[in-house]
Amino acid sequence: MEVMTDEDDVFAWLQDEVKPTVDARIQEWLEEFEYAERLWYPVATGGKRIRPGLVFLVSEIVDVPREDALDIAAGVELLHNFTLVHDDIIDGDEYRRGEPTLWAKHGEGSAINLGDMMFAKAILCFPPETRDLALDTVITVTNGEQMDIDFADRRDITVEEYMTMVRRKTGALLELCVDAPLALAETDLDLDGFTSLGPAFQIRDDLLDFQEGKGREKIGNDVRAGKRTLMVVHADDDRVYDILDKPFEETTDEDVQEVMEILEAEGSMDFAEQQMNDLIDEARAAIAALPDSPGREKLEALGRFITERDV
Repeated sequence: MEVMTDEDDVFAWLQDEVKPTVDARIQEWLEEFEYAERLWYPVATGGKRIRPGLVFLVSEIVDVPREDALDIAAGVELLHNFTLVHDDIIDGDEYRRGEPTLWAKHGEGSAINLGDMMFAKAILCFPPETRDLALDTVITVTNGEQMDIDFADRRDITVEEYMTMVRRKTGALLELCVDAPLALAETDLDLDGFTSLGPAFQIRDDLLDFQEGKGREKIGNDVRAGKRTLMVVHADDDRVYDILDKPFEETTDEDVQEVMEILEAEGSMDFAEQQMNDLIDEARAAIAALPDSPGREKLEALGRFITERDV
């Protein structure tokens, strides 16, 4: 797409151009596997292909060959889905994107093993010069995931710890989308600030959990799941933690309302929104520093899509 001016343009580009191209490459890679159908299932159930789109845009800016960019984009998407397969097991989620999760269909043991297959294949699909970078990214993501798991048993999490966790768990794959094309191009172009969109997106998602809207049948699911969000960490209130530590099915609408009121009273919602806006500003500054080009304009549009779209 030559011009992307708003969210609808970006969504159309991701769905009509990026998704078919990347999915075709992934299917081509998986054909050799005996369990290709099961490995393809989590990829096929949906997703907007934001990460592959970012790979293509950065690759365009620094003149990475199309085939190399496609390998990185498809490898990143497989890595993303590998993390989701394991996340669903950890969280006990039986549905993702409206469809049964891989473990719900085939059992936990099978899903763990299939996720491992997906991880190994994803790494092999990256251009050789970027495989170490991809492996380092997986180490970072899994460290972030472990921090998040450990947080479930704690009431003394600091804002700094939370931000470290979210930069690792949510931000690292976005960093790979930027760093892998830059490594192939052997350029000193600086786009580090752009990857602040990863944690910004996570904070926005946490805030949206308290708002009725598209894609959210019920507010407060993070409360029911006992999730330690930035707002919870900032409020640091035992009344909130007492509710978060209740079993999912025992958490009432009144409990959710009480948590919302406490977070509002403590200024935690405003704090999280300010943190999110600061991160978005970092990303915008990184893009603004790039030379004027169609690629930069597309990157700006993708950045707005990541942080402003409701779904």
